[in-house]
Amino acid sequence: MRSLPLEAFCSQLAARTPTPGGGSVAALSGALACSLGAMVARFSKDDPSAATWDITRDRFLDLILEDSQAYDGVSAVFKIPKDDPARPGRMQEALLRAAQPPAEGLRRIAEFVGQLAEFAPKAKGSVASDLSVAAFQSEAAARGFLLNVKANTGSLKDREAAGRLEAEAGALLEKVLDGVRRVREAAHGS
Repeated sequence: MRSLPLEAFCSQLAARTPTPGGGSVAALSGALACSLGAMVARFSKDDPSAATWDITRDRFLDLILEDSQAYDGVSAVFKIPKDDPARPGRMQEALLRAAQPPAEGLRRIAEFVGQLAEFAPKAKGSVASDLSVAAFQSEAAARGFLLNVKANTGSLKDREAAGRLEAEAGALLEKVLDGVRRVREAAHGS
């Protein structure tokens, strides 16, 4: 999906298919946030931050496909006859695997926003709005990742594993929201 033109990706997204879906869009949001952050860093003459965020962006681009592939595994289990005794176990494995890309995405976007918040006071004033958009795009990514983690953990029978993933995801969202607030304050004073 990395090399797919934007219009083609949007058409695939609009199709009546389970993938790509919200997890892929969250990953795209993360990639866009990192791209915009890198642009702001370059205008602010902070090439090391820009280079770091280029690498993070590339990982988000990979997660677009990985999220779709992981959920395709869940869809494949739905095709197994309901009376097949292996179906419940396979579904649990598929749901746990499908929760991994959005969980990783949430970890990465939280790390990015933390870095962006540390960088924000050094950003050139002429790109303050771009800095804020990167932060808000990060929040959209984080909220999307959280919803997708919960969508996959909600049916897990292993409530301990589900609870760990959901608790981590909730804590990471709070970290992202704090980072977004810090970026906004640095960029706009409020």
